Amino acid sequence: MKVMSKTPNYFTEKTIIITGAASGIGRATALIFAREGANVVCADVNEKGADETAAEVNRTGSRALAIKVDVTKRTEVDGMAERAFAAFGRVQFLFNSAGAAIRRAKFLEVDDTLMEKTSR
Repeated sequence: MKVMSKTPNYFTEKTIIITGAASGIGRATALIFAREGANVVCADVNEKGADETAAEVNRTGSRALAIKVDVTKRTEVDGMAERAFAAFGRVQFLFNSAGAAIRRAKFLEVDDTLMEKTSR
């Protein structure tokens, strides 16, 4: 297996929008990109959690913007993008981690109705 070498400072000053950044995988991803020097837009329907993640990112020395957004609403997503561009000028990456458990089910037991509701 060939190992790819890391390009030093590849993410420095580049901007990423992370949806679902208030907790879990989204928050962990925000902190990883912050460690790499990226500007991080912490977007989540949970405003307090997004603020907390952004504060953690800022403590690393990277810059963060917290945005309350419901990704199921097009107008809010458009507003999120506009605020990200206004704050950082450009956005190079998007990491979609937002999601919700409508009801619990084992993967192979997910029916079409549940899949439709969770993949909007």
